[in-house]
Amino acid sequence: MSPARIVCMRHGQTDHNVARRFQGMSDVPLNEYGREQARRAAGVLAQRVTSAPASVGISASAAGAAVRVRVASSPLKRAAETAQIVAAALRQRGTTVDGVHADKRFIERSYGRFEGATIEQIRSLMPVFFDQWSATGESAGAGIEPSGEVGERFAAGVADVSQGMDEGDVLIVVAHGSAISRGVTTLLGLDAGSFRGLRGLDNCHWSEVVPDRKHGGWQLAAHNVGWSEQAIGA
Repeated sequence: MSPARIVCMRHGQTDHNVARRFQGMSDVPLNEYGREQARRAAGVLAQRVTSAPASVGISASAAGAAVRVRVASSPLKRAAETAQIVAAALRQRGTTVDGVHADKRFIERSYGRFEGATIEQIRSLMPVFFDQWSATGESAGAGIEPSGEVGERFAAGVADVSQGMDEGDVLIVVAHGSAISRGVTTLLGLDAGSFRGLRGLDNCHWSEVVPDRKHGGWQLAAHNVGWSEQAIGA
């Protein structure tokens, strides 16, 4: 058995996001606007996963409102606080919420020597590593965690956290942009070390995957979904 839907949501805005600094595994908290983003997004997401779909057609979901929602999170402050806001919004709608479950496998990708620095600083101070990362998305010399390893740990976390869930349930994982894009890539059966076809998520936006009941595995149902706003970065 597996949940009817897995939603992978990025945390709200931080001051590092505004300054366009690499965060990685640094434990940067939400700023006030990030908390407001989380409250707005949580209301939209809570309604989405607890309401029966109106869509029809061969590819439309036949499931009704979620029976139960399990919420899991990266333990970093910006994700953990966003997850608590999401859980509270679900409970306000009378939804049974199992969580929030913290799992270090949902932590952001380590950006090594890049963390805390802006693009301009990295380009100036670490040009070789910057060129490596710009060309491939990787830089072992800068201590950046390989994309494939990020995807594998994220997908393993999803598999473990979703144990015991039923077909009508929804799993919401609140995490980080790079970790989510690589984790979703891995869930889709692609190599996160080479496939770069998923755009990074904006703050408090999410991706959704649904089980392929016919062939096994997961299918991408939505990517970078949220409410309309001017986003800073990806």
